[in-house]
Amino acid sequence: MLPALPARAPHRGSLAALTLGLGFAFAGCGDAGPVAPGESLARSSSALFANDVTACNYFVGQGLTNFQAAGIVGNLDQESGVDPDAVQAGGPGRGIAQWSVGGRWDTDTNDNAVWYAGKEGQSVDALQLQLDFIWYELTTFSGYGLASLKASTNVTDATVAFETDFEGCGECDQSTRISYAEGVLPSCEASASFPYAAQYVSQSFPLASTTLTMVEGQIIPSYIELKNTGTKTWDSNTHLGTTQPRDRVSVFADSTWLADNRPSGVKGTVAPGGTYKFTFDLAAPATAGNYLEYFGVVEDGVAWFSDPGQGGPPDTDLEVNITVVAPEYRGTFKDQSFPSSPTALTVHEGDVATGYMELTNTGTQTWKAGVTKLAPIPRDMASPFADKSWLSPTRVSTVAADVAPGAVGRFDLALDAAAVGDTEIEFGLVEESVTWFADATLGGGPPDGFLKVHLVVVAEDAPLDAGAVEDDAGEGLADAGRVGSPFPGHDGGVMGDGTGALDAGGGNGAAPGSSGGCSVGTAGGAAPPGTIAVGLLMLALGAVVRSRLTRNPA
Repeated sequence: MLPALPARAPHRGSLAALTLGLGFAFAGCGDAGPVAPGESLARSSSALFANDVTACNYFVGQGLTNFQAAGIVGNLDQESGVDPDAVQAGGPGRGIAQWSVGGRWDTDTNDNAVWYAGKEGQSVDALQLQLDFIWYELTTFSGYGLASLKASTNVTDATVAFETDFEGCGECDQSTRISYAEGVLPSCEASASFPYAAQYVSQSFPLASTTLTMVEGQIIPSYIELKNTGTKTWDSNTHLGTTQPRDRVSVFADSTWLADNRPSGVKGTVAPGGTYKFTFDLAAPATAGNYLEYFGVVEDGVAWFSDPGQGGPPDTDLEVNITVVAPEYRGTFKDQSFPSSPTALTVHEGDVATGYMELTNTGTQTWKAGVTKLAPIPRDMASPFADKSWLSPTRVSTVAADVAPGAVGRFDLALDAAAVGDTEIEFGLVEESVTWFADATLGGGPPDGFLKVHLVVVAEDAPLDAGAVEDDAGEGLADAGRVGSPFPGHDGGVMGDGTGALDAGGGNGAAPGSSGGCSVGTAGGAAPPGTIAVGLLMLALGAVVRSRLTRNPA
């Protein structure tokens, strides 16, 4: 609790000519000089500014009468048009009440909007925050005139009371302020009984005053928590929706969203006074740039919470400011010599299966030989399939030479089939002492485990089809010595010189120091008759041609 504080004398900047996007010329008041009588906002008595009703209902919700709340709003209309982004042209005024830079906007001890926003964990430019700050000032410092405001009995007296004590004006065009207050009064609820209203509670991502940096393709689980301050119970039709404009298609939508313009919705019901977390993902697009995402609350089929007669929040209050950047370290899968999982590679116990994985460098940093490495997943845990050709039990291999962005890097991979079993072996990329490629914000993928080999190890004397994946008919693949042809009953062809020996130039061959094993790579030797035709057919169909496994003698 704050200690008892003395009464504060208002001190403000003047607003001589504030120009908004609509081209209205604004006039203010205060210690920076008088404003010529009649110089006021260009609004007819029958028209309302966009945030008038929301602001008026807010102060009714704090316990004021509707005419006392209208008296405050009449003053705010004169100051800024109740625009939280208002900036005084050539002067210090900021926000809906035109608090002065160098004073109540950013420097007064325990009484400035920037400090209050930081204490509350909200953006200083949000309408809700600025309304809350007005109420904080009224209830904390007696000199701002809450007692006089509550003692008023009509809209004129309420307008004058707020002008005198809170605004601290000299010559403030009082008649215009009263006119504005009278104009908003009919639309201001006599009590806080608007059907649909929500108040900000918290959010998982930074406030809009702070930029959220994401890498292309990154997904961040997120939420916005709101309190039901209306009289209606929220139900399955109560949704978080995109705004600016409403129902805008968001480039950050993914499968967790109800639709590309509805991030989330209520599951069950939320009674008045209850709170609810609207959960959804922010999925960064593949295009770098700066993005502003705005959200509002809608009772679909009934009304947006920001509509006239409802209690808000405005369409611009729930916001996230996102900068999407290209990741520094990202690899995009290009090719591998092993069968694509879930298709299994079947080998005998004691064999070493050798091959490679190729990825394109789609990040912004060069991959460095000896630093950029293929590693088994889980991270930094010794793999039971580690071969003596590996850099260590937790690091498989590195690129042979530096790989610039846009180039392809090859990682040799030898798997020691030391024990009988059926395992899907997963891998990831790591820039040693910098980042794992799966970790944002430096990394952009592939995710841990995206790179994988399904290895089936059978007993030394067992046929190789003992662990083969069955075809659609439920029968084992045709050739017992083959790791599954794309076409059941057809041999995929022996990739070698026709003698049964593996070509040392195909698929990187056996890694140095490896004893005996299988190779599943592309060979450069002559193919047996018919192999070329079958291979072309497979290529046309997008099939993966895999070699016959040949087990080297001990």
